[in-house]
Amino acid sequence: MNDDIKTTFLQVAFTHFVPCFFLGVISLFVSQSIFPQDVFRDIIDNRISLVDISLATANGFFVAGCAVAFHWRHNRRVRKKIAWLNQLASREKIRYAALVGFIGGSFDILFGLHNLGIIVLTLFVLTILIWHLRVFSKDVADMLRPDRITTWSEVAELLRIYLNMLAGFTLVNATLEAGHLLAGAPPPFGFGANQGQLFIDALYYTVVTMTTLGYGDIVPKSWDGKLLLIFQCLVSYIMFALMIGIITRGVVKTNSTSSKPKATDK
Repeated sequence: MNDDIKTTFLQVAFTHFVPCFFLGVISLFVSQSIFPQDVFRDIIDNRISLVDISLATANGFFVAGCAVAFHWRHNRRVRKKIAWLNQLASREKIRYAALVGFIGGSFDILFGLHNLGIIVLTLFVLTILIWHLRVFSKDVADMLRPDRITTWSEVAELLRIYLNMLAGFTLVNATLEAGHLLAGAPPPFGFGANQGQLFIDALYYTVVTMTTLGYGDIVPKSWDGKLLLIFQCLVSYIMFALMIGIITRGVVKTNSTSSKPKATDK
């Protein structure tokens, strides 16, 4: 594998893993109301079984299919606007997205519902969040240059990063809660006891925190939950304020005028 391909795969992995994993959790939550409850009891028994592998494979294929469908629909809209070489790069990105989608969907079960796997996934998702934060800070620093007008495509990229941060913090909050429950320790947030309600409460808590609503009905009770809340509040508040500041400076439609200084009247 050459450096270009490796770089492309790493870029796709870092931009797609969190939303793919997030989608896998949603599909697992939906399937929980369809399949018998004894199947899910076999999944959360802290050991890898044939049921775990089968359901992880099915969930991985579902998420991979969603990733391919998303990129295929996007490429269909812009196919007439891009060169043939870029079309080849798009096909390569679709293959990588499908692979990352399968990994994210299957890891929901193989790692996410087992003690050691929860710790590994939490650290991995935190690493991705830090990477997204680094990209966000770099992009914002460029957009805040004097006479720099942002394009809507750049605003969409900032929004994508923000939504990735929201999904990532939801997973981290949920896995921290699940880790405490599996270890027999007091839960840090007091989310729901079953897997579905735990995820819904984690999503609700994350959205309330990152949108600065702060209802106060769910609050951290442990030291690690409080530290995570501090980090989450500082990151989300700063990101939200910078995005609003960039948009209010003015946004243009095309990239061709984004870096040009504003014309002054003579």
